[in-house]
Amino acid sequence: MSDPVRFLNAFAHSLGVMTLYPEGHPSREKAVDTAYDELDGLTMSGGAKPAFTFLEDEVVFGRERLRELKSWDWGKRLVAAGIQRLEFERKVTRDEF
Repeated sequence: MSDPVRFLNAFAHSLGVMTLYPEGHPSREKAVDTAYDELDGLTMSGGAKPAFTFLEDEVVFGRERLRELKSWDWGKRLVAAGIQRLEFERKVTRDEF
């Protein structure tokens, strides 16, 4: 599994957990920490700014289609919510995340 795929799976997991548990709950904090750590790894490794584009049945990282996420349910959910792009212009802190 590639780093972008690991981040998106951890991000989706944290979104799901955040709907179940209140702020400060250990499960919620662990899920957010995991997603943040994956994002931090993306921002450190390539030097480029992580950018994801969500299309109807595709997820694109930079210019690379993430074949592992074809027809990814969370991609469809994000598009339905009006989120077509997730881009990090700079390194963010855990609190900002």
